[in-house]
Amino acid sequence: MPELDLFLHDRRVGSVSPADGGRRVDLRIARDYDEEVVLTESFATIRGRTPASLRVSDFLGGYVPEGSHRERMAAKRRIDKDDLFALLTEFGGSVAGAVTLRRPDENPLQSPSYERLDDASLSARLTQALKDSDQGIPADSRSTLPGFQPKVLVARIEGAWAAPHGRAHSTHILKPQIPSRPHRIHDEHYSHLLAQHLGLATFESSLHTAAMTTYLAIERFDREIHDGEVLLHHQEDLAQALGLDWRDSAVKFQDPAWPNDPRRASAARIAELLGSIPEGAAAVRDWIRRLAYTVAIGDNDAHAKNVAILHLPEGSRLAPIYDALPNLFQDGLISWDLALAVDGQFDHRRISMERILAEITSWRVIGERQADLLVRETIGRLREALDAVPAPSGCSPGLLERLRWNADRLLDDKEISAPKKRK
Repeated sequence: MPELDLFLHDRRVGSVSPADGGRRVDLRIARDYDEEVVLTESFATIRGRTPASLRVSDFLGGYVPEGSHRERMAAKRRIDKDDLFALLTEFGGSVAGAVTLRRPDENPLQSPSYERLDDASLSARLTQALKDSDQGIPADSRSTLPGFQPKVLVARIEGAWAAPHGRAHSTHILKPQIPSRPHRIHDEHYSHLLAQHLGLATFESSLHTAAMTTYLAIERFDREIHDGEVLLHHQEDLAQALGLDWRDSAVKFQDPAWPNDPRRASAARIAELLGSIPEGAAAVRDWIRRLAYTVAIGDNDAHAKNVAILHLPEGSRLAPIYDALPNLFQDGLISWDLALAVDGQFDHRRISMERILAEITSWRVIGERQADLLVRETIGRLREALDAVPAPSGCSPGLLERLRWNADRLLDDKEISAPKKRK
C-alpha cells in the first residue's frame, strides 16, 4: 500500500495511507513521536495510535485546493479531484503551516529548488492563474493553498521573486488583478493597511506591476526567512480545528436556513473552541476584535477558513487577520448576508453595536463589560484609521465614505443600514 510520511516542521509524526479508495486517509502516529508543537485541535496525536480516519481526512483535506482550483489542478495532474491521498501526494509538499507530506524514498537533505522570475515570466504565471484557476504552479511543484481567489505562490529570494519547485516553500502570495473586478486587490490592500494600523496584522502587503499585470503581494504570516532559509510556523484554520468536512466548501459558512447546523461553522463555535485552548482568553479577545473589524468593514467572506490558529512552541494563539475584504457596498451585490450570523442576524444592514454585544454575551466566555470595551475600542480605532491611513488610488469609488458610515453608525448605537444613493 502506498504511504506518505507526515512531518510537522522536520519531526516525523507518522505515516499517511489511503482509505476508502483514497477519498479518506489514515494516519498511524509513530511510536517515537513526541509532540512539541500542537498538530491540530481536531484530534489527539497519541504515540502508536491511529486517530479516526474522518478526523484526519478533514484536517489534512483542509490544506488542499478548493473549488475550481482543485478541479483544474487535479485534472492537470490526471488525478481524481476527490482522491485525498492523490491530492496530498501531488500538492502536500508545502501547504499552509508547518505540515509537509513526503514520499518515503525522498532524500531528507534535499536542497530546495527555486526558479527566478523576471517580469515577463511572472506576468505569464499570474495570467495562467487567472485563466486556468491552477495557482500558476510549475509542473513539478508540490505547493498549494486553499481558497477561491486566483493566486500564485512565490518566494522572495535576494530581492527577487522566485517560483518554488518540488517541496520548496513560498514566502508570499501574489493575487493578480481580476479584469471584471479591477478595484478588488486595491480594496484588499487598504484593508491590510487598516488592520496593520489597528495591530490586527503585521505582515507586509504591497501593490506591483509586472509587464502590464497588476498584482497584490502579501507576505505569508506562517513563513519567515532566516539566514537564507525559509522557516515554517504551524497553523490550521478554524474549519480544520472544528473538524468540518473538507469536501464541502459550504460548511465554512453558517447556514441561514439552519443556523444551528452542527456540521457548519458559527461565531459561537469558533469562540468556544478558542476558549478551550491554553491561553484561550487572549485568543477569544482577539476573535472579538476580528469580528468587530470584519463587520465594520463589510466583509461578507469572514468564514471559518479565513480564521486560523498559530501553533507555536510557546503556545497557540489566533493568527493575524487575513483575507479581510470590504465587499458589502459594491455595485451588483447579490446578497447582504454575512458568512457568520451576529446575534442570529445575517443581513449586514441590520447589525448594530447591541447585536454584536449580544452575540458575544451568548458565548459565555467573556464578561459583558470587557466585551463592550473591546468592540468599541476596535471600531473607534478603525474610525480613526480611516482618517489617518490614505486609501490607495485604485480603491472602489465610495469605499472610504462607506467604511466611515459603517463605523459611525455602529459607534452611535444604530443599525448599519445603508446610506441613500446620491442621484
